[in-house]
Amino acid sequence: MPFDADGNYTGHSYLVRLMLSGGIDRTMGWLLDFGDVKDRFKPIYRQLDHNPLDKLAGLRRADNAAVAEWIHAQLAPLVPELSRIDLMESDDAGVSLHFRQDMRWPLL
Repeated sequence: MPFDADGNYTGHSYLVRLMLSGGIDRTMGWLLDFGDVKDRFKPIYRQLDHNPLDKLAGLRRADNAAVAEWIHAQLAPLVPELSRIDLMESDDAGVSLHFRQDMRWPLL
């Protein structure tokens, strides 16, 4: 939300952790290549970085959980192994949302 009557915004940094679950590839020894996850997340990151979050199309509320839900809605079709999103606004404040494979929205 704008922080003053003139509609000016202030910046804020967040830490986003993406947790995956599934079977480990026996040959490669990992679930999914980190570079692949990063490439799939990059267009979503671009929508978030240096943009007012209250202008995100499809954001249901103006809180951290809603932003994490929005990230899940965007990323889950690209990374079906996505099982948890941590969105931290500081070292001791944020949300952690856990997902089942068949869920569109998180367990709250």
